[in-house]
Amino acid sequence: MTGESEFGYRVEEVLFGVNATAVGRSNAISGELVIDASTVAEATLSVDVATIVSDDDRRDNQFRGGVMEVEQFPEASFTLTAPIELETVPAPGQQISASATGDLTLHGVTRTVTFDVTAEAGADRIGVLGSIPILFADYDIPNPSRTGITTEDNGLLEFVLVLVPA
Repeated sequence: MTGESEFGYRVEEVLFGVNATAVGRSNAISGELVIDASTVAEATLSVDVATIVSDDDRRDNQFRGGVMEVEQFPEASFTLTAPIELETVPAPGQQISASATGDLTLHGVTRTVTFDVTAEAGADRIGVLGSIPILFADYDIPNPSRTGITTEDNGLLEFVLVLVPA
């Protein structure tokens, strides 16, 4: 995993009557992906939730405190639970799409999720991107709405992984 990898959230909100999109990102991702021929056999990823930042310190403080409670739940993680069978090994520069199934842990709650990913192999790296819709209540995450700030009850977990061979 390289420092170019990114993990974060996207949540629609209304700030004092104005529609906005809250976005937070982190590069503090670790993990590995094991590829055997044309099969993604294993994947384990984790992110330090306290490192996720947006464009607003007040949002970040609320996110780390009352929303994600990072002192109690410092890490978000994903473990692939079913191999991803690719039809062929893609040529460099060719994008492929696949479906991934695994256990996602957020806020101390683990749920099985299935989502689409897009991957592209380069000469010395592989890029993987995707998003997972999250219903806050499914992970015991309190809705971040406050006086003057209203959010949806859901958001997107988004990621871009840049992987290099070990």
